[in-house]
Amino acid sequence: MTQPHPHPRSRWRAAATAATGLALATALATLAFSPTAAAATLYADDFEDGNSAGWTSSGGGWTIATDGSRVLRQSSTSADARARTGTSSWRDYTVTARVKPTAFNGSNRFTAVLARAQSNTSYYYLALRSNHTVELKKLVGGSSTTLATGAVTVTAGTWYTLALSVSGTTLRGTVNGATALTATDTQFATGGIGVATFYAAASFDDVTVSDSAAPSPSASPPGSPPPSSSPSASPSASPPPAGTIVVAKDGSGHHTTVQAAVDAVPANNTRRVTISIKPGTYRELVTVPANKPFVSFVGATGNAADVVITYDNASGTPKPDGSGTYGTTGSTSVMLEGNDFTARDLTFANSFDEAAHDYSAEQAVAVTTRGDRLVFDNVRILGNQDTLQPSSPNAATVSRAYYRDCYIEGDVDFIFGRGTAVFDRCEIRSLNRDSSSNNGYVTAASTTITNPYGYLFTRCTLTAPAGIAAQSVHLGRPWHPSGDVNAIAQVLFRDSALGAHIKDAPWTDMSGFSWRDARFTEYHNTGPGSTVTADRPQLADVDAPRFTAQAYLAGTDGWNPVG
Repeated sequence: MTQPHPHPRSRWRAAATAATGLALATALATLAFSPTAAAATLYADDFEDGNSAGWTSSGGGWTIATDGSRVLRQSSTSADARARTGTSSWRDYTVTARVKPTAFNGSNRFTAVLARAQSNTSYYYLALRSNHTVELKKLVGGSSTTLATGAVTVTAGTWYTLALSVSGTTLRGTVNGATALTATDTQFATGGIGVATFYAAASFDDVTVSDSAAPSPSASPPGSPPPSSSPSASPSASPPPAGTIVVAKDGSGHHTTVQAAVDAVPANNTRRVTISIKPGTYRELVTVPANKPFVSFVGATGNAADVVITYDNASGTPKPDGSGTYGTTGSTSVMLEGNDFTARDLTFANSFDEAAHDYSAEQAVAVTTRGDRLVFDNVRILGNQDTLQPSSPNAATVSRAYYRDCYIEGDVDFIFGRGTAVFDRCEIRSLNRDSSSNNGYVTAASTTITNPYGYLFTRCTLTAPAGIAAQSVHLGRPWHPSGDVNAIAQVLFRDSALGAHIKDAPWTDMSGFSWRDARFTEYHNTGPGSTVTADRPQLADVDAPRFTAQAYLAGTDGWNPVG
């Protein structure tokens, strides 16, 4: 941008016949993964088909979420509850599941994964407790015995990856890939798998069963604490589910770069492929092309700061071949053109150093989105000028993206473009440009006039560093690319907390176009930066139901990822 410088995922279950198994193996082979992934997957369920067929439940309230997240949800905190699946003949295997406790009814409650389950009251289980412990236990006729215990920070609302391995008489439990607990026991030799809660509510996703025990984690460096003292700190990962490509800088995955993993995804694929990325900073340009939909980037640890994908081109950076400079969009670190892309628990950044350069154009984009139906969960997007560009393939096409619990920072026009984007419960942070009166603009939308929905910020928090001047940041200005008179920005901030850095007159003109001709509104905001003035158009109560997250994202296909 040039201006003055001031989820349907597929699911498969255990094969019922040899022919089914052969067909599945053939389908997986088309992913062209490295042969280093030797373990066969006995079972996998990501609940994307909207049902829990094959699972039997006892107690609680078990449903598949209808808010777009498509997870198995247990909503009751009044008793213990279980959901089981699998076969009684399974013997040596690893069951892995993503688990998010959402509420605990007490200080010693838990959520768990089960192995060698004989019945609703007899099985081994790995329990994540609200008192910040992880326990390897067995339940025999309803009576529990603790086999091993360790310490781990447990936070409601946070996703954890739990893996429970059973091999002969050996049991091993891991949390986020680190070996947490081991024990030996002879009580159960075979049985199915499951998930459970005890006076707790939780969500479960990406349940897989591998036919071998989990691999040992990477060795810790000298002087580091034993993994059992802090399971979530280890960079090792649980065995990936089928349809997963692992990226690791140290060579322990299928690829050492993110782009190589993207390149391994078959063109025009019709099923989701997850690229699990181990901790590290990946300095590379990444493009997910339009002919590769259903791709997910997932940080392996659950901590977005542990996995960083970054590059440092700016608009004014000379191209190596001498053909000019990159331009704004050309400076993008991560280009997302494929539909149905998702990202979770990682960081996208443009690390261009403004202080070290004196370019006439210093726009430096971290992420440009052109695909439709994109979801970002717990993702950090970092930069300065023009950090994030929600866009589309062309002005006549509407592309939608949903940002949930994300962190986005920048200074000048750091969220800009013609795409439709919903920012839900995000932190939007304005950086300090050391100006007493103008520290930048949060948005520079260029919504096409025929599109009623541009940017929605709902339940967000607008923050700034300590020391930034009060009333020095604008909420936005209208961008008309190349003077396009049909680019009529639409931006709504509603039900959000605005810091004191936001101006009382928060909208301003751009390149000769008046902000008053744009579609700028606010609704029910709070905080010191939300004072209603004559220069702050407010959305009418009667119109509020038409400008919700679901309304922005529904489109003609009824897409609803909101949750």
